[in-house]
Amino acid sequence: MRKSPVHLTLVLLLNLLPFTIFAQTDTSFVSHAVTDALKQYRTAVGVHAHLYNGPEYYVPVKSYVKGHQFYQDKIYQNGTVKYDGAWFEDVPMLYDLMQDELVIVNHGSGQPQRLVKSRVDAFKLHGHTFIRLQADSTNGLSIQPGFYDLLYSGEVQVLMKREKTLFERASTEGMEGEYRDASKFYLVKDGIYHPVSNKRSVMRVLQDQKKPLNKFASANKLRFRKERESAIVKIARHYDSLQQ
Repeated sequence: MRKSPVHLTLVLLLNLLPFTIFAQTDTSFVSHAVTDALKQYRTAVGVHAHLYNGPEYYVPVKSYVKGHQFYQDKIYQNGTVKYDGAWFEDVPMLYDLMQDELVIVNHGSGQPQRLVKSRVDAFKLHGHTFIRLQADSTNGLSIQPGFYDLLYSGEVQVLMKREKTLFERASTEGMEGEYRDASKFYLVKDGIYHPVSNKRSVMRVLQDQKKPLNKFASANKLRFRKERESAIVKIARHYDSLQQ
C-alpha cells in the first residue's frame, strides 16, 4: 500500500525523536532535522485546517436543467484563497455564481463545504483574481456586496460581478431549464463605482479622454457587444496610458 506524504513525514519525525533525546554528537544537525520534519508534518496535516469551519454546501440537482451554476467549470480546480488575512495555496475549489459562494471539500468528511464569506478577502481561480466588496454609501453607489472579478487595476479599475440566473419553464414534455449569464461590469474612477454595459456608458465615465478613446476603439475594432470584457479592459488600460 502506498504511504501518504503525511504518513511518511510522521514516520520521519518519530524516527528522529530518539536522537533528540540521546544523541551526544552533531546536535545542531538533529535539531534542524527535527525542526524541518515538524514543519513538513504541520504543512501536510494542518496548513488548510483553518479553512474547514464553514457550513455544509448543498444544491439540489435538477436533471432537466442545462449547464451549471459554477464559474467556468463544475469540477474542482486548485486555487488560492486569502482567508482571515492569510493566503492558502493549492486549495481545490468551486465558485458558485448563483449563490456567490466559494466551495471547498472538507478534508474530514469529503463533503462540499462553503467558506465563511465574511472571512474571505480574496481568491484566485482559473487565472482570475476575485476580491470581496461590501456595500458602502460613501463610494457613490450602493453596490451589491460579494465577490468581484478584478479584471484590471490601474488609475481606473474594471470589476466584473460574475453571476448566473436559473431560467425554468414548463413545456409539453415537462420542465425545462438552463443557466444564463447575468454578469455586470463596473468602472471604478476616483473612488466611485460606475455600472457600465456598453461603449456609450464607458465613454461617459471616461469622458475627459473621450475623443482619443473613441479613436482607439475604432482603430482596434473593439466589440462592446460580443466581447465586452476584453473591450472594456482595453479601453481602461489605454485610458491610463493617456494619463501618463
